[in-house]
Amino acid sequence: MKKLRITVNGRDYDVTVQVLEDDEQVVTGSTGFLSPLPPVTAPPRSPSSMPPAPPAPPSAGAGLKGDPNAILAPVSGTVQKLYVQAGSRVDAKAPVVLLDAMKMDTYIYAPRAGDVSEVCVNPGDGVQVGDCLIRYTRED
Repeated sequence: MKKLRITVNGRDYDVTVQVLEDDEQVVTGSTGFLSPLPPVTAPPRSPSSMPPAPPAPPSAGAGLKGDPNAILAPVSGTVQKLYVQAGSRVDAKAPVVLLDAMKMDTYIYAPRAGDVSEVCVNPGDGVQVGDCLIRYTRED
């Protein structure tokens, strides 16, 4: 357990956090999404002081949903680095793209081994949730 003090809008909150795993991100599913983090609870707020809920993000890969040959962006951000190129072979769980999302490095890993047929982005490109990053060569 770790005790932290967090300041939000000038108000201090003391929270206790249980660390389940440290410094390891797990990739799940065929899209290369990172596994979700456990929810964080905060002191209750009155409904009138809460901002309106943001609109729901588009479903990841609306046009490519279920395509086992595509790795989609799990978060919106900017492409910082590519670790593969078209024609290269990638191993399962190998990094393929580094995104900068809200000033945090987010590594995107290959969900399976395969040959890369297309790299859909370039360093410096902005991506949205569900945008194609890498496309595998179709396996028959």
